[in-house]
Amino acid sequence: RFYSLPPHQKVELPALSPTMQTGTIARWEKKEGDKINEGDLIAEVETDKATVGFEMLEECYLAKILVPEGTRDVNIGAIICITVDR
Repeated sequence: RFYSLPPHQKVELPALSPTMQTGTIARWEKKEGDKINEGDLIAEVETDKATVGFEMLEECYLAKILVPEGTRDVNIGAIICITVDR
């Protein structure tokens, strides 16, 4: 049997400051299954300078968190969660 995944997006950790190389997922503001509206804060990320909110730019649902809260030294570009349209 072959099962295909629903359409999904891999969400990468962005550079939240000009000098950021890695970040710490301080807290997830949403949990798996939650609806996310455009502009919603999904996580707080500790950078080299401050703790910054990470906002989603589109409406979606949080399907899977891949990097748990408290994980340190997450590289920019690392996939931190998966979202789906519905």
